[in-house]
Amino acid sequence: MLKIERREKIKSYLLVNKFANIKELAESMDVSTATIRRTLKELEDDGTVEMSHGGVALKKTGILYEQPYSVRRLSNLDEKQRIAQEAVKHIDFEACAYLDSSATVFQMTKYLKELSSVIVVTNDIAIANALSDIETIDVSVIGGSLRKHYFTLTGFFSETIMKDLFFDIAFMGFDAISMKNGCMITNIEEVQIKRMAIKAAHKAVVMCDHSKFTKEAFINVCGLEDIDLIITGKELDKQIYAQIVDAGVDIILV
Repeated sequence: MLKIERREKIKSYLLVNKFANIKELAESMDVSTATIRRTLKELEDDGTVEMSHGGVALKKTGILYEQPYSVRRLSNLDEKQRIAQEAVKHIDFEACAYLDSSATVFQMTKYLKELSSVIVVTNDIAIANALSDIETIDVSVIGGSLRKHYFTLTGFFSETIMKDLFFDIAFMGFDAISMKNGCMITNIEEVQIKRMAIKAAHKAVVMCDHSKFTKEAFINVCGLEDIDLIITGKELDKQIYAQIVDAGVDIILV
């Protein structure tokens, strides 16, 4: 097993089990405890896990904490898939849709093959790759600088291209949403490209699992008044749902 594969397996194991000891991890991957200790030290050094005398857990900190992409992909996966299935229903025939770089938005790639004569624009190379074999969809990728450890393209080239684009609908992902602070993310690199996508779209749709509504993140991208529709899971707290509805924002629970 390659080192990178072992790192990803440990993160996936911790996502599901929340906590593990070194012996458990070694047995689950059929490697020595010494190998696991070295890998955990690397993960601890880059801020992914927290070690204790009893074992290890994924590190969770404040508004600057950004989950590894592999963890995002697996977190609330069933809910993400339900959200994605609903989102695809909002794409009209011959529409131009923007797909934001997001683990939830990525799930749409599994269901877009049901559509025809659709143009997809994205700044996520994983999304573009997943759509590459669908004959009925034309895919355009906004160029830019690739974020380390993610699949997102941002920066000067992305923003320059985005200035001349317009979309029928944009599907957006965020790290946190609140009534007070709107839609937020943890990394500043993606702020401008997200704002431009929302502004360029006739309809802006937020796709987030229910956990995002109980978090705060580093920087605001837009207010809830800038969003036309929120699609989230039926797991959303009823009180939060009522607050969003009272604020006049359309929301669908799936």
